[in-house]
Amino acid sequence: MTETPLFPYENFPVRLEQKSENRICWFKDDYDLQKHLVRYKLDKRTIKIDYRDGEPLKSGKTNKKKLQQTTGKDSSRSSGGSRRGTKKLDSSGIVNRTRKSKK
Repeated sequence: MTETPLFPYENFPVRLEQKSENRICWFKDDYDLQKHLVRYKLDKRTIKIDYRDGEPLKSGKTNKKKLQQTTGKDSSRSSGGSRRGTKKLDSSGIVNRTRKSKK
């Protein structure tokens, strides 16, 4: 039986192991790992995080802010619905067709 190395991918030095779901994930940096932890609300007591170099790497992002968990919609988004106006209907009820109807 061949043994799989802990870090089989050269570009992914961060490894996350979820024993409860028997799942292993690799990340390119600690920033992506933190996004994953916040997105899926993983408890740090039930996971194991390994780094190829033994310590967390700094992310390449220049504008780093703490990840915030948002609830609800973003205020700049519309609440949905159609932006186009409704078609004005001919009040006389006469329908002008430009095509012949199919038989």
